[in-house]
Amino acid sequence: MIVHPKRRVLVVDDSAFIRQLLVNVINACSDMEVVATAADGVEAVAKARELKPDVITMDVEMPRMNGLTALKAIMAEKPTPVIMVSSLTVAGANETLQALEGGAVDVVAKPKGALAMRELADVLPQKLRVAAGARLQRHRPSSAARVQPTRARDYELVVVGCSTGGPAALQKIIPALPADFPAPVVVAQHIPPGFTGPMAQRLAQQSQVQVVEATHQQSLRAGCVYIAPAGSHTTVKRDRDRAEIAILPPQSSSSPFRPSVNVLFSSALPFAPRVLAVVLTGMGQDGLEGARELHRAGAEIVAESEETCVVYGMPRVVVEAGLAERVLSLGEIVAFLAHH
Repeated sequence: MIVHPKRRVLVVDDSAFIRQLLVNVINACSDMEVVATAADGVEAVAKARELKPDVITMDVEMPRMNGLTALKAIMAEKPTPVIMVSSLTVAGANETLQALEGGAVDVVAKPKGALAMRELADVLPQKLRVAAGARLQRHRPSSAARVQPTRARDYELVVVGCSTGGPAALQKIIPALPADFPAPVVVAQHIPPGFTGPMAQRLAQQSQVQVVEATHQQSLRAGCVYIAPAGSHTTVKRDRDRAEIAILPPQSSSSPFRPSVNVLFSSALPFAPRVLAVVLTGMGQDGLEGARELHRAGAEIVAESEETCVVYGMPRVVVEAGLAERVLSLGEIVAFLAHH
């Protein structure tokens, strides 16, 4: 019987209570162990250098050195998978999004209450395992010159699904869209509640297109990107000549992901075949069944290639199912969408 070494985790948080909670959750797993804890970013950088952990949980708001600064120092010295543990303050959300754009693999929300603590115990170990295998040293994207420009003016709708690594990918794609992009874009990103509003605001500041957090019964307009709010499901619908967003409650789908890429993709069927579905980096299979339905209806499916995915999970199952007309690096996807 082969015994695999345990994944070694460094836990960083200025709260002794949260540190102990995270230690208990991690050490309860047979395949991982906490090798050290740190109370601020200065300690985190020093212990990361000394112990070379497999993965790090990083608090965002800390004295002496915050999580964003510590992340930058660690990624510059020895890139290590980092999961941000963020409270839902305005400053915390913005710094977390900067961290995700700057190399952090994923985020979990700091628990408040017994239910949130149980959810953390379910979610954190899985995210640590995924992070430990995530791609940090990205290959140079292959030349986008050979990519034929998108027929975006023929599309009525673009839908995008992503999970782990998605915020960094979206930060490259959406700011590259031209102001006159000729179709609405709806994005389902797996992320804890409280982050999609700040994400939309950050992207809006960097983009020529309008970027908003989607709201119920909002009209779909060309040249606007709609970020599905976390904690519920976002769908698109057509009513005669009007196309709009519909926000559905979590219980409307059995999917564990909220928002669900499958739910978004399936709702786009009335717009097919004039639909482009893009599956970006992420763990798991969310988006596979929705992509299958859209493919049958004649929509075009694009999947991110393994070379630039942080986690080659969601795109891989779409590619292996034979649903992707194009498998493109992140740089090629940017070119494919931007040069319409």
